[in-house]
Amino acid sequence: RSPRVFTFRYTDFSGLEIPMIKLSRIAIPILVSAMGISLAAAIALLLGNGTISTWAISENKEINFSFTLQVMVLVVSFAAIGFVYFFDKTSFKTFFRLRTSREENDWNTLGPVLAIGFTLGTTMYMSFAVTSKHGVINGQFWKLLPLVLLFAATNAWSEEIISRFVIVAGLYGKLSSSVICWISAVIFGGSHFLGTPSGIFGVMMAGLMGWILAKSMIETKALGWALFIHFLQDVVIFGGGAMIIAGTR
Repeated sequence: RSPRVFTFRYTDFSGLEIPMIKLSRIAIPILVSAMGISLAAAIALLLGNGTISTWAISENKEINFSFTLQVMVLVVSFAAIGFVYFFDKTSFKTFFRLRTSREENDWNTLGPVLAIGFTLGTTMYMSFAVTSKHGVINGQFWKLLPLVLLFAATNAWSEEIISRFVIVAGLYGKLSSSVICWISAVIFGGSHFLGTPSGIFGVMMAGLMGWILAKSMIETKALGWALFIHFLQDVVIFGGGAMIIAGTR
């Protein structure tokens, strides 16, 4: 029997370079968005258990918690903006606009209708919590109203940047619009399992809103409607919290 001869064949993997580069360009924005959401959740956890001290602007611990969390997550959102700028400057310039629309389109009608619809739904949801916890509108509530508006604005900004802008601007032109919307919906919805609204219902409702707001951003090439609609929901949520706080004093 002749001896077995072992041969080594050279395999050329150069053809995989372009697909791998494309895959990484898709994965990176998703990873950055997920990391931003995770970092925000970690900050909330550390503030909640006292590992990180809250900044005192009020006698109420919940207000101090919210203020500190909003400021810290706002920093994360600015880092996310910087990422998008260096990752894809063309997409950054395309989507980083605060207007609601660049021209006449369906969102001139859809935007107001969705803003009203979502806000009514959020109001109905929050009314149960406010009623069960004896929330009231009194002098204390009106004193808290400026903070309600501030927190609503910063929260809407941070969440839209981290879970929407990073995904839309980072993936635009690399995946279809529908896939981009679904990715944003999953990230935004999943982050609300312990949020407001919470649980499976919260995941579904936040996911639906996330899908629609991502679609608004893609079709208007701007942040305007996403920020405005989100801001209204947060006004209702933080306003409900202020009513509850006012009812305990």
